[in-house]
Amino acid sequence: MIAVTPWQRTAVVKVSALSAALTAVSALAAHLGIAGDPDRLAALGHGGGVEALATVLIPMVLFAIADACPVTLRRGRTRIVLTLTVVPVMIGLLAGAPLALLVARVVSVAVPALLWRREPLIKAWLQTAAALFGVTLAAVALNALSADGQVTTPALGTMSTIAACAALAVVVEALLLHGTQGWYESTSRLNSGQVLLQVLPAVVVGALLVIGAVDALGRDRGAIAAAALLTVVLLIYRASSRVASRHASLERLYVLSDSLAVTKGSMDVVRSVLQESAKLLRAEYAEVMLTGMESGVQLWSVRPGQPVYGPVEPGAHHRTLPFPPPEPRVVRGTGRAEREYLIARKLREAAVVPIRIDGPVTGHLLVGDRVGDDGRFTGPDLRLLETVANHAGVALRNGRLIEQLNFEARHDELTGLPNRLRFRTLIDEAAAGLAAGVPCAVMVLDFNGFKAINDTLGHQAGDELLKVLAGRFAKAVAGRATVARLGGDEFAVLATGVDGRAAALEIADLVMGGFEEPIELGGTRLRVGGSLGIALGPQHARTGAELLRMADVAMYVAKSGAGGARVYSPEFAPGSSEVLTLATDLREALMNDQIEILVQPIVDLHTLNVHSLEALARWRHPVLGDIAPKEFFAAADRAGLTLQLSQRVLDHALAACRYWAEQGTELRISVNMESRWLNNSALPDQIARALRGHGVPAELLCLEIKEGSVMDDPARALEVLTALRTMGVHLSVDDFGTGYSSLTYLSRLPVDQVKIDRSFVEMVSSSGRDQAIVASILGLGANLGMEVVAEGVSDAATRRILLEMGCRIGQGFLFSRPITVEEVPVLLERIRKVGWPVAQRPPAPAAAPTGGPARPVVRPTGGPARPVVRPTVGAPAMPTVTPHVDRVQAWPTQQPPGRY
Repeated sequence: MIAVTPWQRTAVVKVSALSAALTAVSALAAHLGIAGDPDRLAALGHGGGVEALATVLIPMVLFAIADACPVTLRRGRTRIVLTLTVVPVMIGLLAGAPLALLVARVVSVAVPALLWRREPLIKAWLQTAAALFGVTLAAVALNALSADGQVTTPALGTMSTIAACAALAVVVEALLLHGTQGWYESTSRLNSGQVLLQVLPAVVVGALLVIGAVDALGRDRGAIAAAALLTVVLLIYRASSRVASRHASLERLYVLSDSLAVTKGSMDVVRSVLQESAKLLRAEYAEVMLTGMESGVQLWSVRPGQPVYGPVEPGAHHRTLPFPPPEPRVVRGTGRAEREYLIARKLREAAVVPIRIDGPVTGHLLVGDRVGDDGRFTGPDLRLLETVANHAGVALRNGRLIEQLNFEARHDELTGLPNRLRFRTLIDEAAAGLAAGVPCAVMVLDFNGFKAINDTLGHQAGDELLKVLAGRFAKAVAGRATVARLGGDEFAVLATGVDGRAAALEIADLVMGGFEEPIELGGTRLRVGGSLGIALGPQHARTGAELLRMADVAMYVAKSGAGGARVYSPEFAPGSSEVLTLATDLREALMNDQIEILVQPIVDLHTLNVHSLEALARWRHPVLGDIAPKEFFAAADRAGLTLQLSQRVLDHALAACRYWAEQGTELRISVNMESRWLNNSALPDQIARALRGHGVPAELLCLEIKEGSVMDDPARALEVLTALRTMGVHLSVDDFGTGYSSLTYLSRLPVDQVKIDRSFVEMVSSSGRDQAIVASILGLGANLGMEVVAEGVSDAATRRILLEMGCRIGQGFLFSRPITVEEVPVLLERIRKVGWPVAQRPPAPAAAPTGGPARPVVRPTGGPARPVVRPTVGAPAMPTVTPHVDRVQAWPTQQPPGRY
């Protein structure tokens, strides 16, 4: 129910006071100026009861006819109804029965207002008091201007006096009604000129009508003729006004239809329907109630001079009648349910029609308390309102469709989160707020190992994983940040009002907390991780695009480690635009099988037997030439191709093992494993499938793990590595000594090999500090039962020192540069036949190193070199490689510049 405002209560008090004053003044003036003379009292009963009754009824009928055919003044939404009442007023004054005229005027105003139009009592009182005051003023004025207050032989001057007095009554009534309008609405003050401009034409026409009839036919006949002519004229006017009203209604309906056709949103449709329906039906109240909304049943309403109210949830008293309504109806309060229905809306009468959206009834359109001369709603009004409701139903359906399309265009279909388009709008708005001093943080999040989950469990499981984690992220930062899905397994976060690094990291911790609990998909419990980059505005950038780019850079830096959150730093920025170019070209290179491998022997330092080989990825760019592995693996990180690239290198390595076995030599091969791959719990299954696909035993594969990737997430690394070691795969910690190792975790991990970083090995002959580090790692390996490999053995002196320190295995340019897969059998055959060059063969140490018997020399069974190497079925084909025997050189004395 709509509450009464203090302003409305003040209006009621003012109107009541004015009405009382007008009634009192009219009664006093009638008593002193008219009824005080006994002759005036006798005039009312002159000629007997029938004539006295006729004296009252004739003006009353004329007033009724004049009121039935009004001239309407419009001001805003309020309409002031003025009629040709000057004619019955002149006839009443001409008849010399002012008291009968007063009674007729009071009855003709009060009865229709209360019984027909059902106006509020206060409003009916004001209308009656204003009419009474106007007629009283006219009678008193005529009484003062004429000798006896009666016109027996009317002359032009006398008729002019009567016309002037009647005009005074009509104008005063109009001014009173128009002047009180501002008490109900917050509109401008009274514009008297506007009132006179609309009233005077009707006054002049009516006065000329009466004067002409009386002048031509005499007083009695002229009055009768004027009354008859007035009746005909007003009936014609009423018929024409109805036609004009219908045309106006059709025009408004056409305007409404056009406005609804261009209205985009459902709420805009509701507002337009409410406002136009009230205008179209000249109602003081309009309402739309709809079901099927997000919050259930919703109600919107509007009253004159007030904005649209809603949406609100209607109470039970708003639905005492069936909702949605089955058919159009007019509610007039004939029963208890209808009375409660109207009381809840502070209405006297209402017209209700159903609203249908796509067939079923989903709500209603209601207008109440018609203003103007009509007073009540009729059948044609219901049909017109039903037409409006039909237009509204179509517009609401289109509006909902547009809103749905807009939502889908700006939100991710799978997760319901904002998509990249919407997020770019949000970060642009946040960047604009930086100028006002509102800081923000932009974050980019990428999963670790998501592609493997899709490959292992299928895309449906991957989609379910995305939905679960998206819900966790949004819930974790609800009210503090906005989470969006940029695509694939990449998400973004925007937090406004975040001042400083610590506050941003706090929100990042909440987001990353979504990975803590495992996720069960199809009976499999999965635990995934992520890498998150953070950029702060305005510290790092002042535009949305730059903030997003810097957060993306920080994310890739985090991913190059072992995940977690990293805040952007200028040192993270790529050194050149080539990284961005490579990220685009690498995808095409993988599709066209342009990624190859070379291998480098790992040698027993004592016997010089080949212990194993390490696979080294190579990419020859068609424009840029040979690309360093560090650069194109960084490009793979940026393009999200790290796992695909690692899988391709693994396939090539296992195909090489198969090829060597077919040549009669079984050799173990080592493959570097990126940290993102290690964080993938599905890695053991992928390795097992690859081994089966190539027909290679697990013991011929060694996976080299970066020290930092092992130590950053020991729990997950232990789980994955244990599964791999159980399969029989050898595990090696690469570049040992360069990271922040935890010896406790190293002792728990199932690795069986440690590779000393080349930075220590290269200086072992000249630096006592590096010698101490190498000796410590050799002792650690011996105590833990691990093989220790020295990387970067480049000269005989380094080999001799390593042997003296107890190192059994080495790798470097002293033994061989990286060679092709097909050159390996050729190299082994050359060594078998030619042996070691005497000048380059290092002397044997004084005592054999500890650590077990030497590995026997692997000798091939013979056979020609195989020119083309292809992986087995189920693995990508290896590139065609033609061996270059003339380039083979065993144990070169000089190493080329740069790292191997």
